[in-house]
Amino acid sequence: MMNCKYCGSEKIVKNGTIKGTQVYKCKECKKRFFLNGKFAKMRNDKTMIVAALNFYYDGLSMRKAQRNLEQIFGEKITQVTILNWIKKYSILVKEYVTTQVPQLSGLWHEDETMLGCEGRNIWFWEMIDEDTKFMVASHISNTRTFEDTVAIFKKGFEQSKVRPRTVFVDGCNAYSRAFNKVFYTMRKDTRPELVQRVGIRARETNNIVERLHGTLKDRTRCMRGLHSYESTKLLLEGWSVHYNCVRPHQTLGGKTPAQAARMQVPNTWKGLIEEATKHETNTVAKATNLKATAISKKKIEVKI
Repeated sequence: MMNCKYCGSEKIVKNGTIKGTQVYKCKECKKRFFLNGKFAKMRNDKTMIVAALNFYYDGLSMRKAQRNLEQIFGEKITQVTILNWIKKYSILVKEYVTTQVPQLSGLWHEDETMLGCEGRNIWFWEMIDEDTKFMVASHISNTRTFEDTVAIFKKGFEQSKVRPRTVFVDGCNAYSRAFNKVFYTMRKDTRPELVQRVGIRARETNNIVERLHGTLKDRTRCMRGLHSYESTKLLLEGWSVHYNCVRPHQTLGGKTPAQAARMQVPNTWKGLIEEATKHETNTVAKATNLKATAISKKKIEVKI
């Protein structure tokens, strides 16, 4: 069965040739394309792009990822090209995944860790669901302030669509005020609990997040040459997609956190990119249709 590589529709027809290669057109989204085993608007085979993403987010440096791609596919790809693939699809898939709502236990663990960037330190904040190991939210900042604490709580609320039952944090004073600002409700039956620990007790309570910190720092050791704050921010967001949707978790019996949270998303970069492309195409089509409808209504009102 042949499908449109943009929207996934089966309603495709032949639409001429280009340099002897058959071109197809989708009756749904009206886009033209080749059925050539490549992602939309890309020259390289999708298998190579997926391999690059897996190599990089599994911990290989850009140089090692480049060398492995050349050995496997017999084609020399520049590090700039690999980085462009990573940036392009990290953004695309992140936007798609955030539209899906995970089913969580409601027991969230929040912590932050310091990372090096541009010769200075930045903060990476993360919120992990206890039972599913799903990263509910992440936040990157130059500071460690009340506003940053509010930001990570808000992102968690927006992703899950419901308040947590309990949030475990360390002893930082900013947590209590930020927690009340985002989660407080007059109804006692839906009011979350904030559990704060300090010292050794904090490490014991938040050991889920501490293990994630170790995994993250193993990954960032190979991020040489990424001196831009914006690039680091984008790649860390891509890493959170890899952690949630692609990387199997040993304590979950080989499932990904997204599968444990019953999210209806693929567990491979290939599947995620294809679904994200469909989502983007359909979103743009709906926006275009709404705009056209609004313009038509205005014209009718003017005539009347």
